[in-house]
Amino acid sequence: MAPRVPWHARQLTKGRDSKENNAKKSYKLLFSLFSFVFIYIAHQSSQHTALDSETMAFLKLSLLLLFMLVLHGVRCKPMYHNNDEEDDLFEGLNGYRSSSNLPNFTENSNAACLAEKIADKLDALSCENAFDYSSAPGNKPNFTNFDKLLDKCDINGNNTLDGVILPVCVPKLDPTAVLSNYTNSQYAKYLNDSSYTGAGIGSEDNWMVVILSTNTSTGSFSGADSLIANISMSNYLVALFFGLLVISVS
Repeated sequence: MAPRVPWHARQLTKGRDSKENNAKKSYKLLFSLFSFVFIYIAHQSSQHTALDSETMAFLKLSLLLLFMLVLHGVRCKPMYHNNDEEDDLFEGLNGYRSSSNLPNFTENSNAACLAEKIADKLDALSCENAFDYSSAPGNKPNFTNFDKLLDKCDINGNNTLDGVILPVCVPKLDPTAVLSNYTNSQYAKYLNDSSYTGAGIGSEDNWMVVILSTNTSTGSFSGADSLIANISMSNYLVALFFGLLVISVS
């Protein structure tokens, strides 16, 4: 008889599909509103229908705000998009946390970037002693050029001190085996630690890397700059230009 699959492993596909469907619905609604306002203004212009200044100003402002929301959504897309194996593991880890009455991990895009870089670096190594390449809080992982990987992901090294890096090596990254390597190993103590609130996951061939982050500055895996400095001004300059263009059309 085949072994029984744990509950949190059975929820992987369901959770991933639900998240994707919700995102698709949100973007469809957003683009529908954007299109409606744009078409309405174009229709009124083609019919030479005079609108009072307040109505026209409201429509133009609505169009500008909707455009900025779309732009913000594009800007906030993660740099690294998880593959199926990484999605499965993320859902499985959160299922494991839920079974222990702990809050789910949130996705940390900087940690995911670093996890991807580390997995690429480990790909050239054999699967033996995979746990030797992990790192406990306050320690760096056991391979060279780690600081260069931090730079590639725009991470301040001081913001990684409280985090942990947890690699495993599983042939073909079998989902059940990968999850078991985390929940039934020395890594389980970190999964059960409520001080870890975020996770970033990367993989390459047989290697899977999970990085757990905290909500403190020394474990956030954030960059050197402040949140305000990290906002891309070019995106909002584009939005401002578009807004001025809309306002000038009447």
